[in-house]
Amino acid sequence: MHVHVLGVGAIGTLIAAHVRAMVRQRSMAATASSVPSWRFSRVPMFVVPQHVAPFWPDATTTTVTLHMRDRMYDRAKEPRKPGASVTVERDGARLTETGFHVELTSPADPSQPRYLAPDAHGVLQDQPGTPPLPIDSLIVTTKADATYAALAPLAPRITPATTIVLLQNGMGVLDMLLERIWQHPDSRPHFVLASATHGCYVKRPLHTVHAGFGSMHLGLVPSAMAPRAETDASLERPLPPVTNATQPELDLAAIPDAPYTRSVRETLALLLSLPLDVHWEPIRAFQLRALRKLIINACINPTTALADCKNGDLFGAPNALDLFRALCTEASQVLEAHARDAKAAQASRETDAAHLSTLPLADLLTQTDADGLPLLDTSLKPASMLHEVENVVRATAANWSSMHQDVYQRRGRTEIDFMNGYLSELGRAYGIPTPTHDMMTNLIKLKTQRATGSWRTRAM
Repeated sequence: MHVHVLGVGAIGTLIAAHVRAMVRQRSMAATASSVPSWRFSRVPMFVVPQHVAPFWPDATTTTVTLHMRDRMYDRAKEPRKPGASVTVERDGARLTETGFHVELTSPADPSQPRYLAPDAHGVLQDQPGTPPLPIDSLIVTTKADATYAALAPLAPRITPATTIVLLQNGMGVLDMLLERIWQHPDSRPHFVLASATHGCYVKRPLHTVHAGFGSMHLGLVPSAMAPRAETDASLERPLPPVTNATQPELDLAAIPDAPYTRSVRETLALLLSLPLDVHWEPIRAFQLRALRKLIINACINPTTALADCKNGDLFGAPNALDLFRALCTEASQVLEAHARDAKAAQASRETDAAHLSTLPLADLLTQTDADGLPLLDTSLKPASMLHEVENVVRATAANWSSMHQDVYQRRGRTEIDFMNGYLSELGRAYGIPTPTHDMMTNLIKLKTQRATGSWRTRAM
């Protein structure tokens, strides 16, 4: 199996290091008779859950490839001594992994990567004329606003048998990729949506500090949401759609061991083995989690960026509370309208706005009102979301939000279009006013342009 990691920032480095550690450990165990016992005593040993182990890929042939810009690789001096190394630091202890393959691209020509592979001694060597490794599994941890540009050059190497894991903030990335790259259902890869609460920051390129241990949740987009003709006779049954949100464990054995689905099973098995508190949950449970996180991010991220403050500075501030209340109310109204529409269009899928979300939001309608009309899940109601936003502000009081960092570091853009902008777009589609989200989106874009000086180049 060939695993690729696109985006080696804080979270990408965390994932890449642990994936490589698990692959190395499993490979050593498979060849234990030829490995001296002292080698095992010098490496951390991670336990693979029993219900996951039978579905692991062959570790002896599994590779992990990092996709990087050439400038980032040049700044990371340690990867060349002797090979690409990735370090995760937590509570003073370090996990350093080597043995990665590397694909380097330049902004001038991202379609022509430079491919490096470790030799027998672990030293990275250029591989001119050698085609890059196939992409069986692609873990995407880039910023949401940078995903399309980073992923598009890889699209010709992605097949319907590939599995793509999207681990990002905000929503709307999957819809964008299906609209721009994989319009035809027969060409679509499998998609796993992921959400993480681990706190990380980059100490230097390919060196991440794991400052706060959290969890990671996975949601497999059902085959019904990404239909594909069954062109392979061995694919006897589709991935089963799961509707029971209380089911404690999802069964990897339910995924057929067939050419077009094998990468899904092996990708999930690999991720579920990581010592990062990883959970695979039914899509309804995942979508509720993702939508709650969307609203939380839409409240905290732009507010801290505009106020130039840490998360905790907003706790107890009356003006911030009023702003959060307005944002939560608008978001709840938009999602309820969207859920009603999704339920009405579930059979025909003919509604113009239905394409704005690939997740089956009709599943959020757990009850009906006096007129028999569907109601939104109570966890997405304004009062519930406002309470959750306050809890997150308090729990992450010492943190700088990712959007604040984007503005402060003059990155030139933020993920605002995939947070408040996403909710505003849904609001316009359903005729629901979202003045507060619109204002936050515009203010963040203005501040981003002003920080980089780009606003002065525009004609008035």
